[in-house]
Amino acid sequence: MKHIHHILPKYLGGTDHPSNLVELTVDEHAEAHRLLYEQHNNWQDYCAWQALSGRIGKEEALRMAQGMANKGKKRSPETIAKMKEACKLRTERQRADGTLERANKKRSESHKGKKKSVEHLDNWAAARKGHTVSEETRAKIRTTLAETRAKKKALQEG
Repeated sequence: MKHIHHILPKYLGGTDHPSNLVELTVDEHAEAHRLLYEQHNNWQDYCAWQALSGRIGKEEALRMAQGMANKGKKRSPETIAKMKEACKLRTERQRADGTLERANKKRSESHKGKKKSVEHLDNWAAARKGHTVSEETRAKIRTTLAETRAKKKALQEG
């Protein structure tokens, strides 16, 4: 299988003219992007090298490219508001179809039994300092703790 590669990358002023294009194997194409990355330290070459060499899959390469393309960009207050609204809508959609609950449960299960460092607990306490908790939240916490204790007791007895 052959790939078409730009001899002079577009980010350095290269064009799609046939004189700037070369046919390479996948391995040669990956190596070309590795060398370009080492020479110019450009994120597009890094993503291409990682994907073409099989170090990452297509989905991960797309996520990496999106993240790197947006890294350090300044956003207007309007854009930030739109992003917050989109996040809110996505969360509502996930709540409605149950994916949020499943993801939270999976995350919770993966953390069960793991001991938290003293530093982690101190950081968490410092972050929570000054936060007030509503009576409704306190009631939910009490209920959850009571249920957890009852389950533990039942497991120990049974």
